Amino acid sequence: MKNFVWLVSYPKSGNTWFRIFLSNYLNNRQTPVNLEEIESTPFAGNAALFEEMTGLNPFECTPEEVDYYRPDIYRMISKELEQISYRKAHDAYTLTTNGSPLFPEDCTKAAVYFIRNPLDVCVSYANHSANEVEKTIKLLLNERSYIAGKSNGQLRQMLLSWNSHVESWQNQTAIPIHFVRYEDMKRRPVEAFGSVIRFLGLEYDEERLVRAIGHSDFKLLRKMEEETGFQERLQKCKSFFWKGEIGNYHNYLSDNDIELIVDYCNGIMKKFGYLSADNKLEI
Repeated sequence: MKNFVWLVSYPKSGNTWFRIFLSNYLNNRQTPVNLEEIESTPFAGNAALFEEMTGLNPFECTPEEVDYYRPDIYRMISKELEQISYRKAHDAYTLTTNGSPLFPEDCTKAAVYFIRNPLDVCVSYANHSANEVEKTIKLLLNERSYIAGKSNGQLRQMLLSWNSHVESWQNQTAIPIHFVRYEDMKRRPVEAFGSVIRFLGLEYDEERLVRAIGHSDFKLLRKMEEETGFQERLQKCKSFFWKGEIGNYHNYLSDNDIELIVDYCNGIMKKFGYLSADNKLEI
């Protein structure tokens, strides 16, 4: 049975926000779900799960060895599932050392890809990881970029560059995929979130949709984090739910920073409406 739905994104692109919305939509309560329920959402890069399924300590293996096992782990989990499982992933769509896709087609129903202006991704991820903007720019533009994998509870996840991360999922044909822009989630939430509900084949109920969007309001999430904390916040980061604004990069990136990112990500930024045909920023 194809029962995995991968919720994919480059970090800080709206993945967690959507998962909170989806949890609210699926639970269909009159009150918001708490953040603890979101923290328990299955994650593709979970190191504890890898060790449980294989008996191997992933941090005593090479990242390539770990990736070799991951497709079969997902297959084994899939066989035990009786319903759809929504799972967060930050990995680019890559192949293992034996040429198999990291995310196997035979147990995957679909994927949803959350894309955000890389300029805003840059400043948001710099805040999240408590890094300087210049270091984060290098991460976004490095074709061998990865995160985690250093005994911190998460497996190594290959990101590639921001550009290649998007292209890797856009160019694969094995898994049905739906792209949704972070900016549309902010500006046209009913349309954007609703498009995902329809793509996933879930029952569409606009009243329920609007309520779930309201229960996922950024100010509400920030308040909940202040009251109860949130495990996805890195230790050096003051708040996971920081600003969530569109165009926040204007306050943090120099003209040279913007030019570097735009030059490297030009084609994808144009395709998804972040740049005009004559290279003017649209957002």
